[in-house]
Amino acid sequence: MKSISFEVNVAKIVLTKLAASVFPGVYYSRLSPIRYADIPTKPLPGENWIRVKNRLAGICGADMALFFVQAHPKISIAALPGVPRVFMGHELSGEIIETGSGVRDLSVGDQVVLQKYLPCCSMKEIDPPCAQCQAGNYTLCENFSEGPRLPDNLGAGFGEQCILHRSQVIRVPESMPDSCAVMVEPASVSLHAVLKRPPASGEKVLVIGAGVIGLNVIQFAKVIQPGCTIHVLDKLPFKREQARAMGADVVFEGDPYDEVRRYTGAHLYTGALANRTLVGGFDCIYDCVGYSSTVHDSLRWLKARGDYVLIGNQLSPVTFDMTPLWQQEVRMVGVNAHGTERFNGESISSFDLVLRMYTENKIRLNEFVTHRFPLSEYASAFRTIRDGREKIIKAVLEME
Repeated sequence: MKSISFEVNVAKIVLTKLAASVFPGVYYSRLSPIRYADIPTKPLPGENWIRVKNRLAGICGADMALFFVQAHPKISIAALPGVPRVFMGHELSGEIIETGSGVRDLSVGDQVVLQKYLPCCSMKEIDPPCAQCQAGNYTLCENFSEGPRLPDNLGAGFGEQCILHRSQVIRVPESMPDSCAVMVEPASVSLHAVLKRPPASGEKVLVIGAGVIGLNVIQFAKVIQPGCTIHVLDKLPFKREQARAMGADVVFEGDPYDEVRRYTGAHLYTGALANRTLVGGFDCIYDCVGYSSTVHDSLRWLKARGDYVLIGNQLSPVTFDMTPLWQQEVRMVGVNAHGTERFNGESISSFDLVLRMYTENKIRLNEFVTHRFPLSEYASAFRTIRDGREKIIKAVLEME
């Protein structure tokens, strides 16, 4: 079966990064660590495993970072033991076509989405699981790089099929279109972020970045607290329009520092070397980009003891002025995908809560997929996203 993977080969990674400055096409060549190839179809590795026929798989920022070899060897997760090959595509919608003998709650024909990646409570079947997994925080697994070796050639979303542990998937309603099902995972990221720091009534909130994650942050924030005022910053006009459609109250059009002053009543000061800062500002900022510049500016746009929530991330170190952290006693909150939420006194997974809100018509997932590419045209998909010439909200690969 055809599948796309990233070969963790230091020589190829270094060569690709060096060659890209003079030969941008290297990313699409055989010199790249990316491989589109047949992998052998193998039996299920155990009684608790399933085989899924993929239908759609979304391309996310992490996929882009892998494809264009943007990960820096000095980031913390690069120090963890890895695997020789990473199968790509975790935003997937597919159909179960085979189950192991120990699988009792899923059946052939069920439509599923991928929830968990590599926690000890899942594929590794470590018993007892670590404290984080026991609490439902599977993305924070303390045994992520420990335990038994995983079976080879399992595949993932960027392939015709994949083999998954039963505990990795969530069943979705049969009536749910694939274009909505494939959005459950990124929507869960946004919901998890908002619930990490829910807005309060009357608070002024800023969302930086009106891509898939930012747009979902807008709609979840409005569902959870209709009384907050949501401001949005994005450089692309079509994304600003989509932000308005998702419920944003204010969309920045001019200089961001002037806009923060205008809408929050903060005091704007300019020092030497065009150094600008504000006193006063937003109660909370959700940064769905995570660039050095957005971290740097966000900390200056918060009121004293405001909250900065980092959702977007870069697989390379960033730099920013940390002065506001102590000078204004602001707080920084990190978000790692999704997990288990406390919502209205209930403990529930991010995925299940997204699905509940979707079936209750509280949120919309049907307008995010704007571009589709056959699996075999993956290079064109990545090239098109990177070029930025088309109005893309979410591009997906379709299995042929």
